[in-house]
Formats: sequence, structure tokens, C-alpha cells
Amino acid sequence: MPQYTYTAIDDDGKPVDGTLKAENEDELATNLSQMGYYLLTATAAKQGKKAKKWAKRGFYFGNVKQREIITFTHHLSTVLSAGIPILQGLEDLVEQTEDARFKEILTETRDDVQGGSSLSDAMAKHPEAFSDLYVNLLRAGETSGEVDRVLAEIARFLEWQEEMTANVKQITIYPAVVFGAIVLLVGYLFAFVFPTFTKILTQLNVPLPLPTLIVIAITNFMKNYWWLLLIGIAGVITTIKVILRFPWGKYAFDRFKLGIPIFGTLIRKIALSRFAHFMALLYSAGVDILESLAVVEKVVGNEVIARVIRDAREQVKAGHRLSEPLRASKQFPPMVVRMVEIGEISGQLDKTLLKVSDFYDREIPQTVKKVFAAFEPIMIVFLAGIVLLVAVSMYLPLYSSLGQLGK
Repeated sequence: MPQYTYTAIDDDGKPVDGTLKAENEDELATNLSQMGYYLLTATAAKQGKKAKKWAKRGFYFGNVKQREIITFTHHLSTVLSAGIPILQGLEDLVEQTEDARFKEILTETRDDVQGGSSLSDAMAKHPEAFSDLYVNLLRAGETSGEVDRVLAEIARFLEWQEEMTANVKQITIYPAVVFGAIVLLVGYLFAFVFPTFTKILTQLNVPLPLPTLIVIAITNFMKNYWWLLLIGIAGVITTIKVILRFPWGKYAFDRFKLGIPIFGTLIRKIALSRFAHFMALLYSAGVDILESLAVVEKVVGNEVIARVIRDAREQVKAGHRLSEPLRASKQFPPMVVRMVEIGEISGQLDKTLLKVSDFYDREIPQTVKKVFAAFEPIMIVFLAGIVLLVAVSMYLPLYSSLGQLGK
């Protein structure tokens, strides 16, 4: 649902600015009318993870660091729980913030709150710092009058998310570094070492075995057509990036990732852990289940799981229980479906989902260890295969020529 930045007037003719989600401007005008406002102008707000923004004190690009947002959220929760007015709290936090980008965002947020906007509406203008999830949770806290408690929950959740991201990076960096080192080593051998051996082997005038012919062919290709190899690699990477921009391409790639042995299991567990954490946090904050599913769909991190959530949202809107489409999808394990079903029956969906997230918080580190344990022998076998190919291709012709000299 798009978000609009609007200017309106109340019954006394006082101008009011703010942001509000609506399907179109007509719905926006209707919603504002129900709030006692008359719409004057409306502009669709630009949403996105990356933002480029000119500020009075300079300019900045990209997202704000996660650690800055976590620290701010913790501090604001503490300030509000101590009974300090929100404007004074924001003023103090603006002065304490050292990051220039985030300082400018907080300054504008404080000015908007001072001008009459709610804190959630003021933060919604800065998606590069405050995500839809953050804003929706805060808006629910404002409705229930428990902003400080919700902010504390958001801070704890962001810390969990940061830890999860660090674990995922740890998983991907190690294999990438090892694989990159192997590729560089093999490239160096074929480009600089093997050409010297091939000159010697071709001068022996002995029949060359198949492994040697393969090595010579690869060496000649690397020597004469290395540029074609670089173009091919660049073309493959560009093609993959273009395909991933399409929904069908992203879905196919994510489905492929889920099917990878061991790695696919880890990816699925991470996606399910995100689903449980997000849903539990939104539901406990009082966010409507349909809106919660709409938010979770965007942040779960896997298009296959996201499509299941999207379909589940339509089923829930039609009157079905959430557990029914999750079970029918076959993408959610029976344990998760059963816990969701128990939560729906008991009316404690947030508590059962927290148990699911706790389960995966224990499972994911164990799966990471299994991934590392499986990856190391694969790399060893790969290196052993390269060494064996080199040994066979280099020494078989030498043995053959020595045999002829003996005769």
C-alpha cells in the first residue's frame, strides 16, 4: 500500500501535515475526513532501502548503520520510561548522536513531532533509517500507550537481527574466501606454471594421455583467450543480476537455494526464524494480523517463503486460519504449523511463535557447525582432485619418455 505525504486543514482552518497509507488519493481523502481533516495536497512518498537526500548541513547516501538505530532505540525507550517528554528526549538524543546522517534524520523527526506529527509518522518519512516494521510497531505502541515498552522490544529484536546477520556473514565469507583462493591458485598454475611444462612435454615426441591433453588445452585457452574468460564471467554475473530483478527469477533462485543440501536447510531455518520473530513481535505489539503478514512478507528474506505468507494473508482475509495455508504449502515444517495452530486456538499466537523462534535460535548455530563440517572435506576433495589431475598430466608423459629411453 503506497504512503502519501499530505497537507490538510482541520475544522478551524489550521494546516496539518503528515503521512498516511492509502490505496489512492480518494481513499486518503476519505480517511482524513474521518479524522476531521480536509485534504489539500497529497504526494506519494518514495520508499526504498537506499535513499539519497540533501540536507541543510550537508548530504548523505545510503542507509544508517544498524548499531546507530539500536543505540537510539534503547536510549529513547529509557528516556520515555523515565517520564521525560518525547520532545525533550529527542532533543537530547540529537545532541548525543555523532553520525551526521542519523543526526540530520533525528533533527527532522524532532521538528515534525514538534509540528504536531506523531513519532511514527515522523519516522515513516525516513525509510533509510526506520523500516516499515519499525514504524508499524511504534504506531501500535502509540495506540496502546506503551511506546517505551514497544521501543524496548524493538531494540531487543534489532540486536537479535544484527546477531543473525553476523552469523550469516560468517557462513558466507569463509567459503567465499577459500573458494576464491582456490580459483586464484588454479588460475596462476594454468597461466604461469603449466605453460613451462607443456613446452617440455610437446618436445618429448611421446603420445600424450588424455589428462595431459586437457591440461594443455586449458593452458592454451588461458594464455590466448583469457580476455574471453573474463567477458564470460562478467556476462554470467550480469545475467544473474538481471534475472534476479524479475519476481520469477528471484523465486526460482530462492527455490534453488532451498534445495541445496545442508545449505538449503540452513537458509530455510533462517527464514522461518525471521517469520517467527517478526510475527511474534508484531502480534504482541497489537498490530493487526493481516498487516503483520504484509510486513513479514517483505522482510522474511526468501521469496518462496514470502509467497506462502502472501497466499496465507489472502486466505486469512477470506476467513481461514493462518495454520491452514501454511500446512498446505508444505514449506513450513509440521512443528511450526502445529505451534501456530495452538497459538490460534489458545489466543496466544505471540507466545507460541516466540517458542518457535527460541527453537530456531538454538538450531541455527548447530546447523552452522554442520555446514562448516561439511564444507571443509568438500574443499579438501576439490584440492586433491586438482593435485591429482596435475600429477597425472605432468608425470605420465615423463614416465613414458623414460620408458622409451630405457628401450
